[in-house]
Amino acid sequence: MLGNKLKKGDTLGIIAPASFTSIDKVESAKDNLEKMGFKVILGESTKSRWFSYAGPEEIRVKDINDFFENPNIDGIICMRGGYGCNRLVEMVDYSMIKKNPKIFIGYSDITTLHMAIFQKTGLVTFHGPMAVSNFSGGYNKDTYKSFEEVLMNKNDKLLLKNFSKELGVLCEGIGEGEIVGGNLATLISSLGTDYDVDYTGKILFLEEIGEKTYKIDRMLNQLKKFKVFEKINGIILGDFRNCPADSENDMSLMEVFKDYLSDLKIPVVYNFESGHSEPMITLPLGAKTKINTTVKEIEILEKVVR
Repeated sequence: MLGNKLKKGDTLGIIAPASFTSIDKVESAKDNLEKMGFKVILGESTKSRWFSYAGPEEIRVKDINDFFENPNIDGIICMRGGYGCNRLVEMVDYSMIKKNPKIFIGYSDITTLHMAIFQKTGLVTFHGPMAVSNFSGGYNKDTYKSFEEVLMNKNDKLLLKNFSKELGVLCEGIGEGEIVGGNLATLISSLGTDYDVDYTGKILFLEEIGEKTYKIDRMLNQLKKFKVFEKINGIILGDFRNCPADSENDMSLMEVFKDYLSDLKIPVVYNFESGHSEPMITLPLGAKTKINTTVKEIEILEKVVR
């Protein structure tokens, strides 16, 4: 299921389903998005605060439901991540979203909503830049270029290329499947719940920020225990920013990856420029994807907007 492509003049709704931030940063992001050619509506959650959250659950989930239902809003972009989406998933109106498919974009803690929406509706959503995290103040032009290329064109196929790093290969091969995933720690919190996805035949995308390597080890071990690696057709490792060893005795990040993933009989690539990174590639979650390590390419094999 697809939402309509974005075009200049369309209305973007900014919502804040996770942590709060200052209204000055929200207004800066709104101003930049308007200069890009969009109209912008701010959700009540972008102006709210309850402890570290952007308002209580009722305000945050109301914005999600209202903005999907509102025919005057063409796409929804999250304000920022942090934490809070896990507290909302039971209150989201998935049947209404299924009747009103549209572009939904964010990353980090928003992974919880991506997974739940895909599991409950089949809607392709987008692991991509957020209003304040990426478009407040100065913003990376390549991040916006990818945002525009993926969301504003009805491409039959789409080749996703890194901007500045070479794509690394941990396991050779070719694999196809719908791409699922996002932030590793957030994904782990959904495992085994009603809002987890069926990993059978999927391509798994993972990214992370600020976790020591022993914690990455623990989370990959949890995926192994759930037999996720036995079900999937490939793995894309995105940006793992600031994930050092806790001590000189601990494994490095690449040693952890190799220990868990190097013997898999599926393609595994790393250094894909998506996650808590600049520039950031916009990734359509739920779309059929192909990894080909021979040519070091990640290709989206179908339209992701209509």
